[in-house]
Amino acid sequence: MTLLAHAIAAAPPAVLSPEGLRGRPLAWSEASAGLGLWSTEWAPDMKLERPDALEHHRLVERICAAQPCLPVRFGTAFASVDAARASLDKRSEVLHAALARVSGKSEVALTLLWRRRPAPVEPVAGPGPGRRYLEMRRAEESERESQQARAASLVERILAELAVERPLVWHETCTSPSVAVSLAVLVPTEEALQRKADLARIVAGFDDVTPVLNGPWPPYTFARTE
Repeated sequence: MTLLAHAIAAAPPAVLSPEGLRGRPLAWSEASAGLGLWSTEWAPDMKLERPDALEHHRLVERICAAQPCLPVRFGTAFASVDAARASLDKRSEVLHAALARVSGKSEVALTLLWRRRPAPVEPVAGPGPGRRYLEMRRAEESERESQQARAASLVERILAELAVERPLVWHETCTSPSVAVSLAVLVPTEEALQRKADLARIVAGFDDVTPVLNGPWPPYTFARTE
């Protein structure tokens, strides 16, 4: 029997219904450092499927609603209770710090998609293929730099108007041709819907991107300890 991990929390555990993934037993494995792992007792020969990812998310939401927790990446498994406890004890200091950081908070996520992708650069007429190739590469690089500068300016405007502490914001820019900005904000749970509305108001003024807002949901982005 293995343990399919869902979330890390501080002891003592909250009182939860005993059903885990696919109705299997939900287990609490407590380590000596005052931490525990919520997981589903899982058979090694059982394969995870796409619906399991959504059910995992719902389990994490249920756990985080009951007590501060660090969501664990879907599919993470431990061979035994002892293995889970050893992992928690080994990282206890950073895990306690991460739990303190997310306690009482939820995550709101924002993706900004370019409304128009850059048109392919047409070959430039010139004396030879080598020159045309260099001109195309130069034009492509100029377009990338322009997009990166614009994405950075969008992030700065969002942060300035949202007025949140920088450690409570994570963002990346231009991670794919269609994505300008990926951003997550850690906010007090009771303010999460208002902060989401604030984000929607801010990005409504951007005419070159389409906003996609998600959450509030558990602090997936801010549970990272690496």
